[in-house]
Amino acid sequence: MDLDALKKELRPFVESHYPILYVVTFEDEQWDQVIRGLADGRVILEWNLALGCVDFETKRTLARYLSLPDALSNFLENKLGNHFIVIRDAHLVLPKSPEAISRLRTLAGRIVHDNDTKARTTIFLISSRAYVAPELAPFVTVFDQEPPGDDEIEGIIEQHAEKHGHKVEEAVVNQLVVACRGLSEYEITRLLNRGYQRDSVVRADDVDLVIEEKKRIVKKSGALEMVSATADMCKVGGLKGLKAWLEQKKKVMHNLAKAKQFGVEMPKGMMIVGMSGCGKSLAAKATSALFGLPLLRLDVGTLMGRFVGQSEANMRDALRLAETVSPCVLWVDEIEKAFAGIGSDTAGSQIASRLFGYFLTWMQEKTKPVFVVATANNIFILPQELLRKGRFDETFYVDFPNEEERTEILNPIVAGFCRTMWQGRRGI
Repeated sequence: MDLDALKKELRPFVESHYPILYVVTFEDEQWDQVIRGLADGRVILEWNLALGCVDFETKRTLARYLSLPDALSNFLENKLGNHFIVIRDAHLVLPKSPEAISRLRTLAGRIVHDNDTKARTTIFLISSRAYVAPELAPFVTVFDQEPPGDDEIEGIIEQHAEKHGHKVEEAVVNQLVVACRGLSEYEITRLLNRGYQRDSVVRADDVDLVIEEKKRIVKKSGALEMVSATADMCKVGGLKGLKAWLEQKKKVMHNLAKAKQFGVEMPKGMMIVGMSGCGKSLAAKATSALFGLPLLRLDVGTLMGRFVGQSEANMRDALRLAETVSPCVLWVDEIEKAFAGIGSDTAGSQIASRLFGYFLTWMQEKTKPVFVVATANNIFILPQELLRKGRFDETFYVDFPNEEERTEILNPIVAGFCRTMWQGRRGI
């Protein structure tokens, strides 16, 4: 993470008296450095859910535990001065505490309307996910920290190698840069340390550690499911047009950097439509195996939450996780059922409509190599917005196999059965 660049980005907001800056990040220690560098002599006050009011530098409790509403009440009782107020894990408190929302809004309003030019107070909300109540929206500016880019990842790898006194081959660096896309600096450094402890050097084998780590990330999130792509496209009967098209996309997915140089667009994905049992799911799994990429399954039903905005936050987390694991294949099975009832006035439909809208926007604007495979039984009940050009690269219809395709499917089965019978007769 480029701390100087972050300070430069945030300084205009601090100097322009923006009341609340909401930072979505897992890198707490590095953001402490950013806030410290922006302080310019201001007193930094901190509250966190675990300990209450703490010393910003030592993280030690200053007094008896105070809840967030009580801590905000104390801030309101005192005159505004040159302060940074850091509040951590607000997303765990604000949804259940209207008192905290009201007092935070009052404090933000006081910061905005304060005429004392010498008083410069800024509130920093530091959380792993954003929660902005409607009452706070006019006062909040959100900064969603992006994971390190390719150049930053390369710098992390080279810095690690230099620290341990060895040089990493350029080909290995390129492989690791692609594999580490979407991970935080902390996660990348931890994986490099694991690889160094194993081999005392950074090697191409460390890519396997990165893949294992991404599998753990998916498993512990609960938002997506990692599916084993055991299907082989060579063993899928028929579907010649689909196979030929995927072979072209495979070349692009394996050479994204060169493809971009030649102006080739990154593949977005495909829609597979057909009756049940015709091989749609098998084709999705075979696509993952053909590309040599992990297969993630998105079940929209599991994203529904109890609280207002929770479902949308779960959808954002799931899609962000897919980008973290990228390059990958994202499989949305029976997509027409996931967004059923869009357009009606029921509460469930309204939530589905918001999820659908966010999913469409993400598909249109995503920049990470996530190849989306959506399968559907009934294309006629799908919203037209999903089918227009720009969402998917292509739509394929999978019908019952014809005579030639049935022969292609059955020949290996019959041959295997005959081979088993022959071996049994010979006592092999």
